[in-house]
Amino acid sequence: MGRLTIIKHVRIFDGGSIHGPRTAVIEGSHIGDDALADDPDPSTVEVVDGTGCTLLPGLIDCHVHILDEAQLAACASYGVTTVCDMACVPLEKYVRLRAAKGPTTWLSSSLPAYEENSRHGKLFKLARVTPDHAVHNTEEAANFVQDRVDEKVDYVKIIADFPGHEQAVLDMIQVEAKKHGKMTVAHTAQFHSFERGVQADFDILTHVPSDKTLDNNIVDKMVSQRTVAVPTLTMMQKMADSWVLWIASWIFPSLGRRNFQVSLDSVTVMHNAGVPIVAGTDANNSGIFSIVPGVSLHHELELLVRAGLTPIEALRAATSLAAQHFNLTDRGRISPGLRADLVLVEGNPDEDITATARISKVWSNGEEATIPAQHRRAGLGSCAVM
Repeated sequence: MGRLTIIKHVRIFDGGSIHGPRTAVIEGSHIGDDALADDPDPSTVEVVDGTGCTLLPGLIDCHVHILDEAQLAACASYGVTTVCDMACVPLEKYVRLRAAKGPTTWLSSSLPAYEENSRHGKLFKLARVTPDHAVHNTEEAANFVQDRVDEKVDYVKIIADFPGHEQAVLDMIQVEAKKHGKMTVAHTAQFHSFERGVQADFDILTHVPSDKTLDNNIVDKMVSQRTVAVPTLTMMQKMADSWVLWIASWIFPSLGRRNFQVSLDSVTVMHNAGVPIVAGTDANNSGIFSIVPGVSLHHELELLVRAGLTPIEALRAATSLAAQHFNLTDRGRISPGLRADLVLVEGNPDEDITATARISKVWSNGEEATIPAQHRRAGLGSCAVM
């Protein structure tokens, strides 16, 4: 038997519902059986008093863009123990982050599929990604997917915004990804993008429109195809509030104006119809629309609740549902044998979602992660090591 950590008198959100107060056990790198807490050897046990606290599975941010290894590791200090990177270039950076050892698990798509003359194509040129990496036709779509498979990506990412790829190219990327058993994630930040993404039958659509609320035709098709949504409301709010984009929309009317209420309403429509909603922030280091990885996920949960999810549903969006839809079978729930990615927070986040930010302790793979003093809320004294 490995070293035990016993968390007593704690409410537990197991990824589905709340239980307790009761006892939780960490045995080495995994969640242990509660029976291990009976008469343990005190020399091999750490006991934590969880009175007044709730234990959560490690949080998962399903849409980030990580800068480097230090930023990746810092996510765990906010309780985010897994992140899904949605574009990582150049290849050297992808390889480096893939090899990173730390408290935060990193998944990635490497380079996304983009059309050379699209807005994202122009951004990639600024990032010194050469046009030969763009996807111009259906033949190149197959080559693109094969390249990503060779890089051992966790999923294939596609930019489905318009102007962009022809629908046939989007459709071909989906077909080729399925041949290789790869899940697809599509950037769909406009109403028309959602239509294109649903038509291609991509597995996951990330972002949500701010130009027009999703209608029943799109949402019903998402339900029938079991399409998953990652709304990234944090980013949609930031863009809607941007004075830079507001001015640009007056100068270039084709850019359109963004209305954050439309984004909220689209999430509400999807949620009411039964579309699975998982949490993602679009955390990034762009400068204009920078969002800090880790801490931003707590704001995302607040926005999901504002859009109509209950606090319990928002917690599932960042834990069990996120793990389920990104094929992470070893985490996202609190159950014996699963990976011990855990977050201890003060209060009842199932009643007040803002409690997720009141972090007392974080464990990643059974190891306690460092939480810098500035990340801790003053007065966290009710969850203590005995």
